[in-house]
Amino acid sequence: MHLRKFSLLVLLLSVAELAQAEGFRLANQEGRMTEYSGMLTLTGRFERRQDAETLVWRGDRVCFWPDAEFLDQLPGNKKSDERFFCFSNHTGSLAKLKLPSLPPQGSCGMAGKAKVVISRYVVERGNAFDQAWLDRAEDVGAPTLLPCP
Repeated sequence: MHLRKFSLLVLLLSVAELAQAEGFRLANQEGRMTEYSGMLTLTGRFERRQDAETLVWRGDRVCFWPDAEFLDQLPGNKKSDERFFCFSNHTGSLAKLKLPSLPPQGSCGMAGKAKVVISRYVVERGNAFDQAWLDRAEDVGAPTLLPCP
């Protein structure tokens, strides 16, 4: 009987630990950079813009705009409804989101919807954008072409 109670207690503690494992915790803060550890699963829209203006401002990056219900789970400035982050593992994010290395002729990038799992979230104060490591992409929708401005 005691073994059953003990097993049930261990199971309940494991489930509670798994439920708390999702999300970010402050890991390091240095100067303008604040790094968070942990993992988060969220849905939203990804985009890789390759027009001249975007390349100057943000570089060749794949960025992600989470759906509204996930905005409060991201670290950093919680005031903006237009929050986004870019993936710090560029080559890996292209493969995981099934994006070609170059935009199709006549377009300036591609965009789509996906469910992603991210980790190592970095917030940089100032004019920069947040970054996160893309661990996994699921339910990746077929990307659509982005017109040139």
